[in-house]
Amino acid sequence: MTIFLVLGLFAGLYMIWLLFSLAVYALPVGAGIALALWLHDHSYGYPVAILGGLGVGMAVLIVGQFLLSVVCSPAIRMMIGLLFAVPAGVAGYHAVEAVLQLAIDAGPLLSALSWAGGLVIAATAWKRLACPALTEAAPQPYSRSIVSAD
Repeated sequence: MTIFLVLGLFAGLYMIWLLFSLAVYALPVGAGIALALWLHDHSYGYPVAILGGLGVGMAVLIVGQFLLSVVCSPAIRMMIGLLFAVPAGVAGYHAVEAVLQLAIDAGPLLSALSWAGGLVIAATAWKRLACPALTEAAPQPYSRSIVSAD
């Protein structure tokens, strides 16, 4: 019984890490699913709907990352980051609410904790998009460039 509790703890912590890691992809996934459902509702069939959804999701992600790397204006970068962070926050809100409903009755505490979780997940997604250098591996301590003393 104890091993199941320990494994359950690790599984829960892994799910929380996965939620924070994948929150950046909420907008591309949502756009892909929306297009796939639209295509299926208009009688295009499953293969076309799936491929169209995958294509649009990948295109939204690639265009968003390209725009964030090319645009120099801080205001436009903030708008693009918010465009990705708001759906991540909504997804985080609903994920936190669903998990906490297992332990807490509906009420103001559940709502406040869900809002806090959504805001934290949105901020994490925005940080991952706006500052990719902070989320990458740290540089090696001995990788210095050689400067000539002329």
